[in-house]
Amino acid sequence: MRKTVKSDKKPPGHQQDFIAYVFTLIPADPPERAIRLRRQIMAVYSYCLLWVGTIIGVELSAFAPDTPHLTIFAVLFAINLVFYLLIRSGLSERLGDPSLTILQMATGIILTTVILHYTRELRGAMLSIYFMVMTFGIFALDRRRQMAMAGFTLLCFTALQVYEWIETPQQAIFSFLIGHWIILALILCWFIYMGGYIHNLQNRVRDQRENLRDAHRRLKAIAVRDDLTGLYNRRHFLERLEEELSLANRNHTPLYLAIIDLDHFKQVNDNYGHHSGDEVLSRFARIASQSLRKSDLLARYGGEEFVVLFPHASEAASEAALERLRSQFAEQGYDFAPQLHTTFSAGLTAFHEGETADQLTKRADTALYEAKSRGRNRIAKLP
Repeated sequence: MRKTVKSDKKPPGHQQDFIAYVFTLIPADPPERAIRLRRQIMAVYSYCLLWVGTIIGVELSAFAPDTPHLTIFAVLFAINLVFYLLIRSGLSERLGDPSLTILQMATGIILTTVILHYTRELRGAMLSIYFMVMTFGIFALDRRRQMAMAGFTLLCFTALQVYEWIETPQQAIFSFLIGHWIILALILCWFIYMGGYIHNLQNRVRDQRENLRDAHRRLKAIAVRDDLTGLYNRRHFLERLEEELSLANRNHTPLYLAIIDLDHFKQVNDNYGHHSGDEVLSRFARIASQSLRKSDLLARYGGEEFVVLFPHASEAASEAALERLRSQFAEQGYDFAPQLHTTFSAGLTAFHEGETADQLTKRADTALYEAKSRGRNRIAKLP
């Protein structure tokens, strides 16, 4: 007898999928993580442009010739690689700021400060890099945190100016230092104002979008649900009935339909008022929802009539479910009329392959009238 040797090797397709996942810079799922990774890649792209500009500046003597741009940007890209891995792996989602916005902005601010130390005549123009970094946080940070980042930026630039004043006082021009500081402070104030406004506007748009989603969900529920009982309405039931008939025809599976009518319901409305009648209808709907299977399709057909569709069920099981429901409904008591005992009549019939929804419904309706003619509070069947 030949022995079957089990192989520990995974199918090639699984290995390829795993390798493709590992080397995909921005996976599609989950979408929130993909957005964070796109922002991260955008930041790295901006740093690459800044590096190119720094190299050109050194060659044109706009930067100090000893500018260690290779070391500075190597450290920067290493830090951003760590940020990328934290976001890509999902570890950053355990933190309060999954995008690591504040850490990324702080890194950019420190880098800009270091680069400014090696600038010459371009320092005023290079201050704009601070504003690029601040732009990175406009959509992610509220006004309070934007103020904190602006304060951190001003602190770093002030520390740079103090350091240069102490180290090379003969090269420092006081009016330039104060002018650059004031310009930076004023523009940072503008960023705080505009950033807070944009952030608040974004929150309002997000709230409006959520309200629209809620309204859409409510409208969708109204389209398929009955307001009083919360059950599916007649229109939705008829749509589902067509679907279930197609499945039963195609798969040759059993399908049973029952039409239920609450006995003497008009007397409840006449004697106790429509509010009490609504209570009886709601009570029946609640009991039926709890009693029937989740796969059974229960709907309010109109007035005091309800329908139940039993897919993949036998006649005995369908009849037993209706009898159980009839017994539970008959045991109900009502505060508005302790003496009231509610019952229902039901007609049950099986689906015959090839027949239409109208034919099936008519036979169930015929069975219901038979139950009523035999004294109500019972279930009648038609083959």
